[in-house]
Amino acid sequence: MRIIISLILFNFILNTFGQMTIKIVSVPIYYTPALDTVFIVGDFNNWNARDTAWQMENNHDGTYQITFTLPLGTNMEYKFTRGSWDNVETQADGSFLPNRNAAYSNGGTINCQVANWSDLLGSHTASGNTGIIDLDFYMPELGRTRRIWAYLPPDYYNTNNYYPVLYLHDAQNLFDAVYAFGSEWSVDESMQSMFNTFSPSAIIIGIDNGEADRLNEYSPWVNSQYGGGQGEAYAAFIVNTLKPFVDNYFRTLPGREYTGIMGSSMGGLISFFSSMNYQNVFGKAGIFSPSFWFSDSIYSFISQTGHQSPMRMYFLAGDQESSSMIPDINSVMNALSSAGFSGNEMHLKTVQGGQHAEWFWASEFSEAFQWLFDGVSSMNDTYSRLPIAIFNSNNKTMSFHDSPDNSFYEVFNIQGQLICSGIVIETTLDFSYLEKGIYFFRYKGLVVKIVV
Repeated sequence: MRIIISLILFNFILNTFGQMTIKIVSVPIYYTPALDTVFIVGDFNNWNARDTAWQMENNHDGTYQITFTLPLGTNMEYKFTRGSWDNVETQADGSFLPNRNAAYSNGGTINCQVANWSDLLGSHTASGNTGIIDLDFYMPELGRTRRIWAYLPPDYYNTNNYYPVLYLHDAQNLFDAVYAFGSEWSVDESMQSMFNTFSPSAIIIGIDNGEADRLNEYSPWVNSQYGGGQGEAYAAFIVNTLKPFVDNYFRTLPGREYTGIMGSSMGGLISFFSSMNYQNVFGKAGIFSPSFWFSDSIYSFISQTGHQSPMRMYFLAGDQESSSMIPDINSVMNALSSAGFSGNEMHLKTVQGGQHAEWFWASEFSEAFQWLFDGVSSMNDTYSRLPIAIFNSNNKTMSFHDSPDNSFYEVFNIQGQLICSGIVIETTLDFSYLEKGIYFFRYKGLVVKIVV
């Protein structure tokens, strides 16, 4: 009798409940941040915009999906968000999108397309494989977050090549006119146009400036009138947090000979400082219209730091900038010569009619890039790097290739909050206690993304 009752109950459940899959087959490619989480929300979860039980699986190919069980015949109303009603999906023109509707059926799959997000609207001009990595990438060295961009070469998804990397500041002005102050640099278009005529191409990482914190972050020295003093922490963020993440997340050539940094004005100053202070990390620096006037401390810094590794520095100035621009650059180059840098490691281009403006720096980007990366080669798929740690998403463990040596590790959530930390004393760490989501594991200068 118990067997018969159990079979009846099983058949009842089987015939009244079933599994269905909803899949997002496309999202706005440039403006769906790679590290963001997508949720399905609806009348089945009281329209909770960030319900972890309804978090969609990121397939890491521009698609997302979720499979769930509901009573057959249920009429669902739903939408997609990235965790808040402030970033809910919209129609392509940014207008309100009515609720989606579906009749729940067993074993079915519903394919959907997200046309736009409410927080990323505008007439965007980014091109190629350009996109936002994260809107709120955590900067532990400064206790802030920042939007981070990436441009990938046209053949990135068609090959297994590894690429040089160029880090640029003031990313609001690099790729997209929607965010630019004045005109944009059109870095993505320049890289696209150079792809067939100059080798290698490169991964371009853009870091938004901190707006009110820009001057502070872009100078390691204090100016009594304008501030400054956080530049060393900002440079440390690039070297100790952002670069390890980029080298782990993308197929990069991590060596100093393949790594450059570039910026203009105050961004030129911090590019110069970073390349000098971390000569073991950067082998190239694009220094456009640098604000060398900001502090005379630059000269003692050059003398004390000295020449440690081969370097390529490209200086740019226009004759319509401040009267001190070109003399300041010449003074710095003389100081570099005294510190041991050769003439072959430095190049100065002065441009008649060049002004302290985005259009000027945009017009000179391609030539500077080619001078900096001349003779550098990207590597094909025969190049390999053994990561120091690998996360197994099936059993939620982190395995290490080297022997435990009591090194310190930290785990941050997607909002940049420290979740846990400890000492590595075994070859495997258990992270089964982590809730579903995206995390970052930092260990020995490496940052590994954890998708639970």
